[in-house]
Amino acid sequence: MTTNPPAPFPVAAGARLLGEVIAWTCSGVAVTHPALVAALRDAGLDDGVARELAPKHAFTRACKKLSDQRIIRQVAEDAATVRFQFTHESRDGDRFAYTLETLLALDKTTGRVTCDLPGLATLAQEHLDHAIDARSGADVTRVIQKLFDRHADLFPVRPQGGVYFVPDRHAGFVDRVQAMLGRINGQILRFPVPGGTPEGDRSVKESVAAGLAALVDDHRKAVAQFGDDTRDETLKRAASKIRVTQFKIQAYAEYLCDEKAKLDRELTAARDALRQKVERLAATAVVA
Repeated sequence: MTTNPPAPFPVAAGARLLGEVIAWTCSGVAVTHPALVAALRDAGLDDGVARELAPKHAFTRACKKLSDQRIIRQVAEDAATVRFQFTHESRDGDRFAYTLETLLALDKTTGRVTCDLPGLATLAQEHLDHAIDARSGADVTRVIQKLFDRHADLFPVRPQGGVYFVPDRHAGFVDRVQAMLGRINGQILRFPVPGGTPEGDRSVKESVAAGLAALVDDHRKAVAQFGDDTRDETLKRAASKIRVTQFKIQAYAEYLCDEKAKLDRELTAARDALRQKVERLAATAVVA
């Protein structure tokens, strides 16, 4: 008679799930923009994120089609436009020669391309339009990350990213993401993490704490960079982001255990630094 070996991490009957470790792959995915929008809508997800894929990302792919005998470099960017320099490369004996060909402007909202060479502008627009319609696996990954940014929390399991812990409260959302990926030949792997195992509990605590600590550090760095030219709206957004992080720390207190107190102190310090910066800027404005 044979007996089954004991599980390496015994789980008590009725133990609740802390969440799950997930990883997705979009390698080789090629989907049209309408098909991606339909997959999001059918899965009950916000299809607006597909429309937010910046033409700038698509133009990076289009540049590969335009780079024969020329070098393409981004030279400027503002809220509305990205500008690229096209430099012609040619061989002159035992050395290369470089000649400025044109400067090309890309409208970040409409995706319209303009430059002084009509033929090149037309060709660039054709390649860009194709790249915008044909979404790659990298585009799908950007969509997934945008969705999680707005509706759930991803905590990296490793510094390089690609593998994440998702708290159990977001399981329904992960179900919808899985359904969307299935419609476009992508894949998501999900590994449940039960509570009550020493290594599982420790790993979840460390992953969640590290993710929240990174948010707090982002707040601290942002506040440190604020100066006399910082707009009121920027300060208000910073305060709102700090409040959201405070809510997350409270919401995930059960995962954090002894790490919560440290995060509370660091976030309070960031909030106090922001308040002091606002007061100093206000005093400077009155004096001026």
